[in-house]
Amino acid sequence: MSSEVGPFDPGPDGNDTHLVLENAHGQLSLWPAWRAVPPGWSARFGPAPYDACVRLVDAAWR
Repeated sequence: MSSEVGPFDPGPDGNDTHLVLENAHGQLSLWPAWRAVPPGWSARFGPAPYDACVRLVDAAWR
């Protein structure tokens, strides 16, 4: 098991580490705030703490 931090790790609690992206089809994606937003996607929410972004994505599934 590696101790390196990956691009999707939550990061320190309370830090604005993630975005929620949306594409033209209304699909959502959790994305690390430090990475460039890929073509075809736009930031819908954030930067915000990981937990806040996960809650928004989870709510969209309901």
